[in-house]
Amino acid sequence: MPLTTVTGAIWGDEGKGKILDAITEEADIVVKFQGGSNAGTTYVIGGKKYVLHLIPGGALRGKRCLIGSHVVMRADNMCKEIDELGLDIDLGIDPRTHITMPYHLALDYAREKFRDEQIKKSKSNNKKSSGSIGTTLSGIGPSYEQQRSRDGIRFHELVGDKKRLEKRIRENFNYMKSMIENYYGQKMVMPDRKIIDSEYIIKDVNLTLKHCLEVAKHAGNKLRGYLADVSLEVHEALLAGKNVMAQGAQGTLLDICFGNYPKVTSSEPRATAVSQALGIGQYPDKAIGVLKAYITKVGSGPVVTCLDNQRWPVDEQFSDEVAKQIRAKGHEFGATTGRARRVGWPDMVVLKYSSRLNGFTDIAVTRLDLLAGIDPIKVAIAYKIDGNLIEDYPSWDMEALVKAEPVYRELEGFGDISKIRDYDALPEGAKEYIRMIEFWSNAKASIISVGPERNETIYRDFKAF
Repeated sequence: MPLTTVTGAIWGDEGKGKILDAITEEADIVVKFQGGSNAGTTYVIGGKKYVLHLIPGGALRGKRCLIGSHVVMRADNMCKEIDELGLDIDLGIDPRTHITMPYHLALDYAREKFRDEQIKKSKSNNKKSSGSIGTTLSGIGPSYEQQRSRDGIRFHELVGDKKRLEKRIRENFNYMKSMIENYYGQKMVMPDRKIIDSEYIIKDVNLTLKHCLEVAKHAGNKLRGYLADVSLEVHEALLAGKNVMAQGAQGTLLDICFGNYPKVTSSEPRATAVSQALGIGQYPDKAIGVLKAYITKVGSGPVVTCLDNQRWPVDEQFSDEVAKQIRAKGHEFGATTGRARRVGWPDMVVLKYSSRLNGFTDIAVTRLDLLAGIDPIKVAIAYKIDGNLIEDYPSWDMEALVKAEPVYRELEGFGDISKIRDYDALPEGAKEYIRMIEFWSNAKASIISVGPERNETIYRDFKAF
């Protein structure tokens, strides 16, 4: 009954797409178990880049792909992804999967604007726990909120009785409109996000009930044939000895329970949450944590090793030269929003916490090649908070993390490693860093990525299942 999970170890954007593509050859099924359109996973195959937000990466390798019940699916985006991918996808969507509707985006947008107004009034800054979350404005929070309040629309309803669906959409639209206009004092508009001359621009687009109904009608007709009981299918596949790979979105520090609340997503992107998310009675046999060789984060909230002066959005006139170098070389901009990611030194305090929560058996280190030319490389091994030495990450205490000062260990830098395919051939500085990762995570760094293509990878006795 082999079940392998691939999840982000830190704040997301770790390079899960590269790792998933590199190791899915042996998988029979690839299933996305949480998240929604808020996180894009990037794959580079044969020099061509694919960015998928909802479809599991196994589609690029002809695998059976499933969408689990804890995903919140923006149905119009799913239709668009299927069309743009242009492949014959073997896809199944669980009937219990909740649907993100345009009014969810409108509420998300209204809340962020309201929070920004409040933070400006209080003359606060984005390092603290108050103020805007810095969401991708993808409607994720409101979608999960309606899941919990039992008011959401699920996939079986989207493809079911049309009159009942129209009634549900009308009720939800009117409820959201009332909340947006009367409580938040905002207009019923959706965010139209664009990157113009490297600047992140949001324009307001009026939202009507008619548009919501049209989106649902089109998506329901197009996606009807993908209905599948994912919980049952995964259960039966595991009983039959098939290889199932569960694909997470975002990263552990964005977990709704164990992340930097409230600067978090609305789901549980941990390996240990996969059983509940898929409705199966089995924990992962192998849990692969994907760890970028340096820290990045999109959105507000404290990053102890931040090299961008804790500023969000990023303003590079205040950034350290190392942050500028890494961001330029690594194209560190969000796959969903295009916003510049904050960059920080590696942080073993966070890694230790994340590995404990996930039970990582393996670590996949990505983008190690991008540290080439940086000397020394600083790695945080503890924090100082109010004069006390802290080695365990206080994820819940935002004020403490704002005050935290990193305690660094300096490692010898190294040159270009992009052509290396054998661990023993790595320079000593790189190997010392890998040993630190293994010590703090209590897991083997069995995959080391030194480039975007699947063959630009060092494997150390790795088996996917």
